[in-house]
Amino acid sequence: MRKIAVLLLAAAGVGLAGAASAADLGTAPIYRKAPPVQVFSWTGGYIGGYVGGAFGAKDATTGVPVFGPANTPLFGGPAASYSYDSSVIAGYTSGYNWQFAPNWVIGYEGETGYIGVKGATTYAGLATTTATTRADGIYSVWAARFGYAFDRSLIYVKGGAALVDFETGASNGTPGTHIDTMQSKYRLGYAIGGGWEYAFDNKWSVKAEYLYLGFDNNITTTGNFNGGAPQLFTTTSLPGIHTAKVGLNYKFDVLGYFLGAVR
Repeated sequence: MRKIAVLLLAAAGVGLAGAASAADLGTAPIYRKAPPVQVFSWTGGYIGGYVGGAFGAKDATTGVPVFGPANTPLFGGPAASYSYDSSVIAGYTSGYNWQFAPNWVIGYEGETGYIGVKGATTYAGLATTTATTRADGIYSVWAARFGYAFDRSLIYVKGGAALVDFETGASNGTPGTHIDTMQSKYRLGYAIGGGWEYAFDNKWSVKAEYLYLGFDNNITTTGNFNGGAPQLFTTTSLPGIHTAKVGLNYKFDVLGYFLGAVR
């Protein structure tokens, strides 16, 4: 019995010593897998708005009014040249980006807004006859974008087509010599430029952009002299338009939206 008691006491002592040693070492740490690092991507659709300014690249030129059938000058004198006034532009954009390989970004962007550049002058020696050109209304741009992304910063070039409504011609309100060849016509041109965009959030980004709107062809408008025949016409060379803007875009997952709608 005495030997059994001694053995029990010894076992108890070893158990207490082990418990004390474990207490000294503390609780073993629990390791958890770190959450994956989120990598920003430009892929997705977006909508946004912008505001900026526009001005002519060079002077517009409107020839003197001439009779249509016989091509006989109505009056002598040189063509009228004049510059555009600068204009505020504003509107909205929508588009889609796809990021690949792994820093290149391609996409499409549509832009619709207001533009108000215009210019006018009187012909030399004919103070009552005025040549006028103005793009005063809604314009649209459809363009492709191609850029390189530095994480949340995107540098890109942009090019496509531009549609602008021009009103141009000559007019004279003097009694007995009334002239009016002013007409409004849409002209399809090209748009080319580039910019920088920065995503300060996974959904929101800001941009600064320059875009040149070019119109290579002349525009001819017809009218009348003293309210009737013979018919008159004038030809105007349209200058290009420089635009510069800042904008704010909101990005969304187009594929995820449609998949959610199907479900």
